Amino acid sequence: MRFKAKRFYRSKNDFQDLYFGLKQISCPHCKYIGTLIMHGYLRGYDEKNYGKRIIRGRRIFCSNRFKKSGCGKTFSVFKSNIIKGFNITADSLWKFLKNISNGINKFKSFKDIALSFSNTTIYRLYKRFKYQQTNIRTALSRIHLKSKTCSNKNPVVQTILHLKLAFNHLPCPISAYQIHFQKAFL
Repeated sequence: MRFKAKRFYRSKNDFQDLYFGLKQISCPHCKYIGTLIMHGYLRGYDEKNYGKRIIRGRRIFCSNRFKKSGCGKTFSVFKSNIIKGFNITADSLWKFLKNISNGINKFKSFKDIALSFSNTTIYRLYKRFKYQQTNIRTALSRIHLKSKTCSNKNPVVQTILHLKLAFNHLPCPISAYQIHFQKAFL
């Protein structure tokens, strides 16, 4: 039986389940089963303390050593609270987006979460979210139809509210999105 590799995990227990099942998972590149092994950590900087490095995920290697039939490529498995390509966590990004949906402007929304990123980071995050709206809304429509009660004309706010409705029972809808769909939010 072939299992597909997860791209995001929620907790240490979730990761241990992935780790103990590696030999039953097929490589996303070559599709061989039984060749995957751990290859190291993905490290990055903490969003609040820039001198501190944190573990953002793990690398998995498809072994082609010692006459194994793997392809020799690696892939990443991230923690669900990590936003790929940014130092900001999913929780902080959700607070930022929630502030925007409440009518606060982008700059003030970001300053309210008390992170000392540059002003260009704020607009880069917003721009990336704006461009990913269609992918996010398409995925969300598979699990939750958007309610007709949203009277806001701004499509960005509509996407944020749709995300909130789809994962209403969870504290961070962005992390839940990455776990549910096994793909990066941005």
